[in-house]
Amino acid sequence: MRQIADWNDQQFDYRDSGTGPVILLIHGTQSDYREVYHVERLIEAGYRVIVPSRPGYGKTPLQLAASPTELATFYRGWMASRQITRYTVYGISAGGPTAIVLASNNTAVRSLVLACAMTHQISLPYQTWLIQPALQRPLQLVQWLLWNYVKDKLVKFPEEASVRMVEMTSLLQRDDIRSRLNGTDQELLYQVGLQNGPGRGVLFDLTQHINRQTLQAVTCPVLIVHSKSDRAVPFEHALYARRAIAHAQFIESKSPGHLIWIGPSARRDERMIERFISLNH
Repeated sequence: MRQIADWNDQQFDYRDSGTGPVILLIHGTQSDYREVYHVERLIEAGYRVIVPSRPGYGKTPLQLAASPTELATFYRGWMASRQITRYTVYGISAGGPTAIVLASNNTAVRSLVLACAMTHQISLPYQTWLIQPALQRPLQLVQWLLWNYVKDKLVKFPEEASVRMVEMTSLLQRDDIRSRLNGTDQELLYQVGLQNGPGRGVLFDLTQHINRQTLQAVTCPVLIVHSKSDRAVPFEHALYARRAIAHAQFIESKSPGHLIWIGPSARRDERMIERFISLNH
């Protein structure tokens, strides 16, 4: 499943699965080419899904690109080199800025999906400290310890650990979150928790910035899906993109947190995304 690309003097890993119209999926933080959100369903629906590991994730070096603009330019050239001249861009979470730049002034992109996506620079407490080069190694150790703690709890107490995972990116109370999760959600979160992990790409994610003009230059059909309960990437990011891209369509997810692929509206949201891609490819 994992493939290694060697293009333009750079090596990076990626997944290329399925047949049919092409979707280039730009994954979020603490993920890589093994992204699980929606990928298998899209393949089953008849799409070819390409998922490259972004800088600092998987085996892709952080030095591959220093900004969403550089990364989008790189992906645009790589897709053209593979004679892929028509594709949808699907940006998830911190993959949003790169997805937006890639769709901006690019006739090869038939449509753009922004799922719980960053649409401008994120603001976090102590952010100036978090991006200091001298602190990257100890911060990676903290991430590694935290992620291994989560994995251990998912094995021993999968139901409660799933609730705690969502709680970290949710504005809702724990009991409210618990009431909105079902067995399918827990299975997905279990898979995510055991598969995903920390990466140096967090440094790339925290320093991303795109201007409003880039959003306004997106002319292809756009679908924005976001939850008001999202604490990781606040709902305001969706509203900002909706104001900047006048023709964008919008779906308010009922997810109990950041991830739109869990919660009571998860399957509806996925079907709406699939329908949108089908109508605009």
